[in-house]
Amino acid sequence: MIEEHRLRTLVHCEVPRRADRPEEGTPSVHHRGDARYPAPRQLDAGEVGHLLNMLLEAYDGRRPAAQVRALVAPEVYAGFIGPRRTRPRHRTQTIHTCTPAPEVVEACARVEADGRSFALAARFTRTPTGWRCVRFALLKPQQPANPIRRAA
Repeated sequence: MIEEHRLRTLVHCEVPRRADRPEEGTPSVHHRGDARYPAPRQLDAGEVGHLLNMLLEAYDGRRPAAQVRALVAPEVYAGFIGPRRTRPRHRTQTIHTCTPAPEVVEACARVEADGRSFALAARFTRTPTGWRCVRFALLKPQQPANPIRRAA
C-alpha cells in the first residue's frame, strides 16, 4: 500500500492551478470582479507569524534552508545557505503587519534569543504561485565600540 504525502501549503493564498482555470476559449485576463478568479487574499498576522517562524528556523539552522526555498526570493535564500555558525534559537514575541499596496505585506516583529531582544523586518509580495518573502532582516544591536582610555 502506497501513501501519497503532500506538503501543506497556504492553499487559500494561492492562485488557481492550470487545471482549475477556465478552458482556452475564455479570456485569460484577470478581472477583480470575476468570480472565477477571486481577489487575492491578504495574509493575516497569524499567517505572517507562521512564515516568519519558519524563516527564523532556517536562519538558525534548525530547519533545512531547502524547505523554505520556494517561499523566499533568491537574495533571501542566499542568506540562509552557506557555512553554518552556531546561532541561538530566535523566537518571535510580537508581530505587526501593514499593507502598503494590495500585493504587498510588510511585517516587523520583536524577536528574543538568549534573553536579548532583536528587531525583525520582512516584506512579502504576491506572486502567481503565492506569497514570497523578498526582504528578511534580523536587526541586531551594534557592539559597543571600545571606549577610549585617557592617560592620567
